[in-house]
Amino acid sequence: MEEKRLIDLIDELMTKLNSTKTSHPHGRWTETPKSKSTTSKKPRRSKTAYQLKISLNGIRPPIWRRVLVPGHATFHDLHLIIQEAMGWEQAHLYEFDFGSVLIGIPDGWDSFQLEKELMDARRIPLQQWLTEEKQKFLYIYDFGDYWRHTVTVEKIETLPKPLERATCLKGKRACPPEDCGGVYGYLELLEAAAQKDSLADPELRELVDWMYDMKGEDFDPDAFDVEEANERLAYIRL
Repeated sequence: MEEKRLIDLIDELMTKLNSTKTSHPHGRWTETPKSKSTTSKKPRRSKTAYQLKISLNGIRPPIWRRVLVPGHATFHDLHLIIQEAMGWEQAHLYEFDFGSVLIGIPDGWDSFQLEKELMDARRIPLQQWLTEEKQKFLYIYDFGDYWRHTVTVEKIETLPKPLERATCLKGKRACPPEDCGGVYGYLELLEAAAQKDSLADPELRELVDWMYDMKGEDFDPDAFDVEEANERLAYIRL
C-alpha cells in the first residue's frame, strides 16, 4: 500500500512539473505564469461554416483532409480538429502562421523574443480571421519534426443553424507516425518498408518494425478511413 501511495505521489509531482513548462522554437524554456487562466469564454455560436482543406506539405502523393467547421470554433478547436482528422496524437505544441501573426498557446513563451506577434488560439474564433475563400495559412505541428500543413479556405457558407461539431468530408492517405523525423524521416521509412524483406541493415529493419508497432501491423500509408476520422471528431465539443 505504501509503495502504491509513493508511486501516486511521484506521478502527481511529475504532472505538476510538466504542466509548468513549455517551449517554442523562437523562445526558450520558461515557467508558465500560474496566475494565467488556460480557459476562455467560448464565442457565440455562428451560422457561418468553413470548408477547409488541410494538406501536409512536402509529401507526394499528397496527404490531405477536407473538413467542415463552424465559424464560432476557436483556433485551438481547429488544432484539435486537424489532429483528429489527420490522425495525429496531440503529443506536441503547435501554431498557426498568418505571416506577420502567429496564433497558438502563449503561456510560457518569451514573447519578447518572438519575431512575430503571438495571439492566444483559445480566444480567437475562426470567423475573426477567415474572411474570404481561397485564403491560405499554415498550421505547424511538432516544433521538432516540424510538420507544416497548408490550410485553404475552400468555401464560406451560411447555414440554417450553427454546426455543433466538425465533419470530415474526404481525405487521402494515412497520417505519418509521431516522432519519425519529419517529412524526410517518414519518406525514408516508407522506402525502407517497401523493401523490408530484403533489408540488410538491422537498424533500418528496426525502424520499420517501430513504425508498424506505432501504426499497427496493418498500416497502409495509402489508406484513409473517413468514418474513423468522424468517430474521433465526434468527441470534440464546439
